[in-house]
Amino acid sequence: MKGVEKARLALDEMRVGSDSFPETFLRLALLDARLPEPELQLRLDPYDERSPAADLGYRRFRIAIQYDGAHHLTREQQSRDNRRDEAFRGAGWAYFEANADDLADGFEDVISRIKRARFRAV
Repeated sequence: MKGVEKARLALDEMRVGSDSFPETFLRLALLDARLPEPELQLRLDPYDERSPAADLGYRRFRIAIQYDGAHHLTREQQSRDNRRDEAFRGAGWAYFEANADDLADGFEDVISRIKRARFRAV
C-alpha cells in the first residue's frame, strides 16, 4: 500500500485538459501563487471548435497563457502559434507565453507578469 496516500493526493490535483506535464506544473504554480484556478484549453470563442485555444487562462479577466514546449520550434507550428497569439491579442486579451526557462525557475517571472495584469472582470 506504499504510495497510495501520495496517489490520492495527486488525484485531487489532476484536471482533464492539460496537454503536458509542464502545463500542469504551470497550473499548479498559479494556484500556489494564490491565483484562481485557470481554465484549460481556453478557446477564444467557446462556441467555435475551430477557434484558437490557449493552454490555460482566465476568460473572466481576458488573460490567456501558453506553454511553448520543444514542438513549438518547427516552422509550421510557429506559424500556427503566431496566428493564435495574434487572435488573442487582437481581441484585447493579455497574453503570456511560458517556456522551459520559465519552468526551470518555477514560473516565478511569468507569474509575476500575470499578477500585474488586470485581474478584474471585464
